[in-house]
Amino acid sequence: MILAGIDIGTNSLRLLIADTGPGYFQELISDRRITRLGQDIDRCSVLTPEAMERSFNALVAFQKSIQQQGARHISAIGTSALRKARNASVFIERVRAQTGLVVNVISGEEEARLTLLGVEQSLSTPNGRSSNTLADAFVMDIGGGSTEIIRTQSDKKPVIASLSLGAVYLHDEFIKHDPPSPVDLARLRNAVCEVLDACTETIQPAMNSICIGTAGTITSLAAICQGLEQYDTEKINRSVLSLEFINTIVVKLEASTLEERRKIRGLEKGREDIILPGAIIAQEIMHRFGFFSILVSEGGLREGIVIDLFERLNKDNQMRYTQI
Repeated sequence: MILAGIDIGTNSLRLLIADTGPGYFQELISDRRITRLGQDIDRCSVLTPEAMERSFNALVAFQKSIQQQGARHISAIGTSALRKARNASVFIERVRAQTGLVVNVISGEEEARLTLLGVEQSLSTPNGRSSNTLADAFVMDIGGGSTEIIRTQSDKKPVIASLSLGAVYLHDEFIKHDPPSPVDLARLRNAVCEVLDACTETIQPAMNSICIGTAGTITSLAAICQGLEQYDTEKINRSVLSLEFINTIVVKLEASTLEERRKIRGLEKGREDIILPGAIIAQEIMHRFGFFSILVSEGGLREGIVIDLFERLNKDNQMRYTQI
């Protein structure tokens, strides 16, 4: 069954079209567009016309790919920017009217649940079976508008925290100079620490937990770490980021201008301004919870959206069969 999932994020929009079925998951089309939908939203609480136009155009392109691949069902999910914006309904209605896509805005907790599904798929064994990696894990998804943390433990329900720490929001709020001034950096780091202070006890990992990271900040750091000229999913997925590397790259990013960051091999174009806030979030989380490395998952929310769609369709079909 060919299905499509769209992740409408604060910084980027991501499309995945996959052939799915019991025990298999094959990616057909993967696309990502940086549109900065949530630009300045913390300041004005609305989506700007320019940001909506960029994002709408990306969705039009996604819809064409979906039609070409013949996807039978689509799930389009909105996250932090659409949760916050007072005028989100204007954007959602335009998308529905002109593309036919129905956008569902989900909570941070639901976002974390779907992310966990995608991470599990991404880190599964070659035969598609789930590994034991998530049996006792601390998963962080650093996004443009929020950071989701999921603590998993064997035979226990995952503990989920959706934090108001987003790379786009932190940049817009605190970075006022190029390169950032010491005051900019101090205020940004204090803001991150304040949010973590409020949730440390709730999401405290077990002693032997493995730290897993997903989404653009983490995968970009992995690409920088490997010095990739071109993004390579196979090289990124299951790679490891050390705390030593993150400490080193944060120092480099703090001292660099936007123009200098554009020359960093592996850094995705359009992420030059927000890679530093994202890296500081990762750094502070690792320091706070005592992690010395991060296992990178290339899969996350987007993959989880497709998996969840398949599971819901399969459940509906089973119910119809039972009723007959």
